[in-house]
Amino acid sequence: MNERDGKGRKQVRLTRRSFLAGSTVLALGAIAGLGGCGESASEGEGASSSGKATEQAADLVFKNGHVQTMVSEDDVAEAVAVRGNEIVYVGDNAGAESFVADGAKVIDLDGAFLSPGFMDGHIHAPGTWLDRLFNVYLEGMKTNDEYLASIKAFVDAHPDMDAYFGRPFMLNAYQQSDGSNPGPSKVDLDAICPDKPIVITDVSGHSAWVNSKALEMAGISANTPNPDGGVIYRDANGEPAGCLSDAAYDLVSAAVPATVTNEQMEEALVAFMEEANSYGLTGITNITRGGLDVNDLYRRLEKEGRLNLRMRVVTTMDPLYEYQDVFDVIAKSAPKDTDMVATNTVKIFYDGVTESGTAVMLESYLPEAGLGSDWHGEPIWSEDEFKRMVKEFDAAGVQVHVHAIGDGAVHATLDAYEEALAENGERDARHTITHVCAITNDDVKRMADLKVIGALQFLWMYGDSLYELERAYIGEDRALAMYPTKQMREAGVVVSGASDAPVTPYVVLDEIEVGVTRNSPFEGEEDIDMHRWSEQGLTAYQMLEAYTKNVAYQNFMEDLVGTVEVGKRADLVVLDQNIVGVDPKKISDSKVLYTVSDGRIVYEG
Repeated sequence: MNERDGKGRKQVRLTRRSFLAGSTVLALGAIAGLGGCGESASEGEGASSSGKATEQAADLVFKNGHVQTMVSEDDVAEAVAVRGNEIVYVGDNAGAESFVADGAKVIDLDGAFLSPGFMDGHIHAPGTWLDRLFNVYLEGMKTNDEYLASIKAFVDAHPDMDAYFGRPFMLNAYQQSDGSNPGPSKVDLDAICPDKPIVITDVSGHSAWVNSKALEMAGISANTPNPDGGVIYRDANGEPAGCLSDAAYDLVSAAVPATVTNEQMEEALVAFMEEANSYGLTGITNITRGGLDVNDLYRRLEKEGRLNLRMRVVTTMDPLYEYQDVFDVIAKSAPKDTDMVATNTVKIFYDGVTESGTAVMLESYLPEAGLGSDWHGEPIWSEDEFKRMVKEFDAAGVQVHVHAIGDGAVHATLDAYEEALAENGERDARHTITHVCAITNDDVKRMADLKVIGALQFLWMYGDSLYELERAYIGEDRALAMYPTKQMREAGVVVSGASDAPVTPYVVLDEIEVGVTRNSPFEGEEDIDMHRWSEQGLTAYQMLEAYTKNVAYQNFMEDLVGTVEVGKRADLVVLDQNIVGVDPKKISDSKVLYTVSDGRIVYEG
C-alpha cells in the first residue's frame, strides 16, 4: 500500500526475494518525485507598509538579476526571495519589495546571473581530498620522473607508515611510438621502497601502479592468469610488470586495503564541500568512497548543520563485497532518507575503461593495443550474475546505476534493464548508465524507450590526452564517434551532467563549455583545434539543464530542486555573467559570486 509522508510525498513499501535464500525482507522507501511547484506570491500580499517583519518576510532577497528559472528557456525573472530553506518569491523587483523586512539580507545582483545550484550526476566524494591531505598526490605531473620524485619525497617524509597509497598517474605517460603501452614499472617503485607495499592509482581509478611487495602480498606472479575483467601488465619474460587494471587491481585492493579513519574521511569531506561550493555545486550523486558505514557520516554532518551538498548517496556493488551486505546497507539506510541525504541507489560496474583495454566493445581492439587480435574486453561480472543483481535490486525498488563505457557494455546493460522491467513490471525506476562513451544508434533509441538516464562526463568530450590513448586502442574513427550527446538528447534520453571526480575535476563551468564547443575549455587551448565531433555539441541552456534539473530528476529530487520556483528548496548559484547568452568560449571564464545551499549562503566570491 502506498502512503504519504508529512511532506505529501508518496512512500512506497516494497519487498524483495532474497538474492541468496529466497527469503522476504522489508525493503526500501523509494522516493517518488512530484512535479510542479506553487506560483509566485503576489506583490503586497501580507506586507505591512512599514517594511517590518510580516508573515511573508524573507531572510534573503536577490534583486536586479537575470534569474534563469529553468522552468523553460524563456522563463526569466529579476528577483528571488528565500525564507528559511525555501524559495517564497520569484518575479520582478517590485514584487520582491514586499518580502524585504528588518533583518533580511538583500543582495543587489546588478545584472548578475542566478540559476538553480549546479548538480553533479556521478562523483566520488571527497574526490582527491583524501590523497591531497593524507597520501601521495600527483596531480599536474606528467612524466615518470616527476611521479617518482614525488613518491620518494612522501615515503621519505613518512617512514612509519605500513603502506603507501596515492593518485593520479597517467597511462599516456608510458605510451610508445608503436602504439603499445607497457605501463609503469614495479622496478622504479622497488628502488624507493622494497619492503612495504606501494599502490598508486591512475587518473581513471581503474589501474594501479604497484611495487613487488604489493604483488607478493596479492599472490600475483608469472603463473597468475588475468582475472575475468582485468589485465596484468607483463614484461618480456611474462613477469608482472607493475601495472594492473580493473579486476587485477582488485586482487591488490583485497590484499592491501587502503584504510581510512572516520576522522580522515570527515576532514577530507569538509574540504571537498568547501571546494565544491566554490564551483557553484549544491547537489551531487555521490558514488561513495569509504566503507559501507559511511552514510552515518553524512547524516551526522546534516544534523550538525554542516552538510552543504544535497546528495543521492550511491553504494557500490563492489566485487570485494557480498551482495547481501550491500543490499542490507541500502535497505537499512533508505528509511532514514531526508531531503538532504537519500540513499536508495546502487552502482554496479559492468566494464572498465578504454585506455586500459578493459571497456567491453562490440568491435575488437586494435592489435597495436597489445591485447591480441580479437580482444573485446571482458565484463567485471558474468552475464548471468550481472542480470540477476539488476533484477533483484529492481524488484526491491532500488535505482540501479551502472558503469558502462564500451558499446558492448552499454548494450548488455540495456539488455539487463529491459529484462528486469519486463519481469518485475514497469515502474518509475530511473535506472542510469554512467559514461556511455560508445553506443550504437539502435541502443540510443532503446535507451530512450526504456527511459534510462545517461549520466555523462562532458569534460571527456574533446581531444585531450586520454583521447589519444583511446585512438591508439580502437582507432581514430571509433574514438571520434564517442559521446553522441545531441543524438541522445534528440532521441529522448534524459542526459545529466557529471564529472566522475576524482577522475576529472568537478568544475561545472568548464564542463558546460566543453558540452557546447566539444573543445578544450582551458586557457591556451580554446583556440587550438582539439575538437571531438563538434556536431554533437549542445546549447548552453541544454547544458545548464544537464547540470541542474536533469540531475535533480535523476536523483528523484525534482520536487525539491533543479528549478527556481516558489516552494522549492533554495539551492542557488549566482554568476557574474549570463552563461546562456555569452560567447561559448567565455563560459568557463565566469566567476561564482554566491552559492546558496538549503537557504544558506555557503560561498561568497
